[in-house]
Amino acid sequence: MAGFAWAPIIAMSFTAPPTATLTAAFIGGLVLFGFAVLLVLLEAVNPVFVLAAAIRKAMLLVGISLTLWVPAYSWAESGEQPWAWIAGFAVAASTLASWRSGVTAIVVLGGAAAVGGAVFEGSPAPSIVTVLGCALAVWAMCQVLVWIHRLWWAAQDGREAQADLAVAEERLRVDRELHDVLGRHLAVIALKAELAAGLAARDPDRAAAESEGIRDLANGTLREARRAIHGGTATDLPTQLQSADLVLGSAGMRTTIDADPETLALIPNSLAALLATAIREAVTNILRHSEARSASILISATTSVVTLRVVNDGVCRSLQPSATGGTGIAALCARCHAAGATLVVGPIGEDCFELRLECRRDPGGPS
Repeated sequence: MAGFAWAPIIAMSFTAPPTATLTAAFIGGLVLFGFAVLLVLLEAVNPVFVLAAAIRKAMLLVGISLTLWVPAYSWAESGEQPWAWIAGFAVAASTLASWRSGVTAIVVLGGAAAVGGAVFEGSPAPSIVTVLGCALAVWAMCQVLVWIHRLWWAAQDGREAQADLAVAEERLRVDRELHDVLGRHLAVIALKAELAAGLAARDPDRAAAESEGIRDLANGTLREARRAIHGGTATDLPTQLQSADLVLGSAGMRTTIDADPETLALIPNSLAALLATAIREAVTNILRHSEARSASILISATTSVVTLRVVNDGVCRSLQPSATGGTGIAALCARCHAAGATLVVGPIGEDCFELRLECRRDPGGPS
């Protein structure tokens, strides 16, 4: 816009209106011309290009330029072509917006310049040369500026998209963590509530104890949900093993955990977090999708590969995780893929179910 500001400056410098009123009117016309140029230039750098809008605004600029044709030629100082300069800037702006509007502007305004030169100066050549020379010089100069401005718009859009992506990732994280925390604990609360209801009539003392356990689990679930929302959910592997033992035991299952503390200490932190997540998901699925009486968790390691196996009985074929439409296993598969781990989930034997995860000690390496 700073470059195009020369159009009204040149026009005023090369004209001499006879009265102050006509001078004010001519300045008002130049202000309208500048406003129309601004509209066309904004369309030229708009990343969402609409051809119809660009043509409409360019035609508005051409129309305002034509209204200045008579006063600019009538009041032009000797040997000067102020309207030809106006037309040149208008053609350049229209061409920056679109080639179609540029061609229309050069035909209309170039023809008007030829007529004005023939009528007022006796020859159309000077006006035509001024229009074409000004249009070409300004258009060439502004091509780089328009390109840079479009890059700036694209960078703005990229930053906004990055911010939206960060928000979406945070929502997915909260959704995943709440699924893990609430799915497991609420399943245990439901089982304990059923047990307490059954014991209420024949064993009130034990029913009261189970009710207290439900209250403690509910309070613990609330604390973990708050930590999950604020990104503080624990993924410590030993802690998850202890939690799995406690939760499965509270649900009345015989639980076997085979994990050597020395082996756990040698597992890299990133892989330990993945194993903890897998254990949490497996325990949630055991509680929600089976009628298990026993479950086992085994963590073994060689010099290169770490293996996790979670096996439970009491599988309900109609409630297998693959048939539930849940997102827990899908999210776990995505995490394993990102870490270069292999995840196998499915039934084994007649009524058992296994989750098996294998990964190299080197995170992200092929398994």
